This record gives sequence, C-alpha cells and structure tokens, in this order.
Amino acid sequence: MRDTELSRIVVQTLYEAGADEVPTVNFHSGPLTFDRGFNRGGRLIQTGDLLYAPMCGVTYLGYRSCTYRTLIAGRKANDKEKDWYKKMLDRLDAVISEVKPGATTADAAKHFPPASYWGYKDEVEVLTVEIGHGIGIFSYGPPIINRQWSLKHPQVFEEGMVMGIESREGEFRVGGVRLENMVLVAKDGAEILDYTPRDRILEPVVPHLWSPI
Repeated sequence: MRDTELSRIVVQTLYEAGADEVPTVNFHSGPLTFDRGFNRGGRLIQTGDLLYAPMCGVTYLGYRSCTYRTLIAGRKANDKEKDWYKKMLDRLDAVISEVKPGATTADAAKHFPPASYWGYKDEVEVLTVEIGHGIGIFSYGPPIINRQWSLKHPQVFEEGMVMGIESREGEFRVGGVRLENMVLVAKDGAEILDYTPRDRILEPVVPHLWSPI
C-alpha cells in the first residue's frame, strides 16, 4: 500500500478508538525517515522499509497527545537499525530520568547531543526533532526541553506537568528511527503515560500458516 493509504487507516482507527480530533497522520517511510524527508508523497511502501508516524495533536476529551513509533515492513530489524534505536532510546531514557519536581529543563536538555552531532551549525536546525514540549489542553507549550533554549533559560519542572519528549537516529538517504513518549511529572519522578512498546522497532507478526502434527 501507499503511505497515504496507511495514514487514512490510522486516522480512521484513532477516531474509532474514541479520539475527538485527529490531525493528518503523515507516515514517513524508507529513505524519507531520515532526516525529515517529505511526507504525503504517495510513496509505495516496500519490504524492508522503516516507517514512522507522527501522531501529533490527537485529542481525547479535550486533551492533546503526541506520540511517535517506528515500524518496519515485512522483515526484522538488522543490527544497524537496532543500534540506531538503542542510541535513541538510551538518549531519551537519560532525558526522562531528569524529569522530576524541582529539577529544570536544563538538567534534561544536556542529554540531547549538540547540533554538530547531526552535521548542523545551529541548534535551531534540530528544534523540532530533539525536543521535549508541553502537551495537554495546549500543544507545544511549556515546559520546553532543547539545547537552543533550555540551557540558557531553564524552566522548573512542577508536579502535574505533562510533556512529549522525542528524538531520532539514522543515516541520511538510508533511513532512520524515531520515538516520542508522553511523560508526566509525578511526585517521585517521571511517569511514561503511553503504553505502546518503546523498547524496540515494531516488527511484523508473521502467523504460522501450518504446524507439524
């Protein structure tokens, strides 16, 4: 199927699950998964493609959510892809570990790599992909976690704040992985609110068509 068809299925499924509002879900696939390739191109998904879908601003009972997950089409992830994912997950875990009442966004932002790691000259160039941002009644409000803003203008985490925290890894024109978790600032630290598996690239489940007797 094409990426646009898959997006339609996801939007319909979210509404059937009870969502109030679903902005367009734009899948990125294959070499367009890194770095920020265009979407809605009608690209035919091929065996072996990495895919991710930014489900940003999906609303339930007036509250907005923001999640990313990475999938792979028709095969299991190879060692390179698993390595990308581990680097990204370790980074996000380090950022999330700093989220606690009284700590600041600067404490969390230091775990994001500098823009030069990605070959960029300025932090603004990774603003939307290496970031934590408030969600809830409003999207993309405070607190903000990124190197461009937080290191110079830290904001204090307060109990009850909710944010999306996201990152990615990959290779230009080859492919990449992406993950975003929704995180609550709880009394004893960070609580991840979304329950879709985050520890791995989501691979296809291949049913057994027969079994020996």
